[in-house]
Amino acid sequence: SNAVKFTPEGGKIRLRARVLPDGEIEISVTDTGIGIARADLETVMAPFGQVENILTRKFDGTGLGLPLTRSLVELQGGELRLQSKQGMGTKVTIKLPPANPSPEQ
Repeated sequence: SNAVKFTPEGGKIRLRARVLPDGEIEISVTDTGIGIARADLETVMAPFGQVENILTRKFDGTGLGLPLTRSLVELQGGELRLQSKQGMGTKVTIKLPPANPSPEQ
C-alpha cells in the first residue's frame, strides 16, 4: 500500500512478477512517488521507523509494513531489496527461492 499512499495523483505504479531462469520468483513494485532519501533507507526498514515525526507527518501509518514484509520474505528464504531516490520514486523487489515440490508431486 506504500506505493499507493506515497504516489501523487497522476503518478505511476508498476507491479511485475516473474519466474527467473533458476526458478526464483521475483516480485517488484515500482512507483513515481515521493521517494526516500538515501540516508533514510535504513530508518524505514526498522520497525516503527518513519521519516517524518508525529508533528510533521503528512501520511498515516505505523512504520511496520516494510519491516514486516522483509521478515516474512526472509522466513521463506528470500530477500527484499529497497531502492529509492527522493523526489523520483521507489522500487521494492522481493526474491523468493524456487518452490520445493511436495513428495506427492
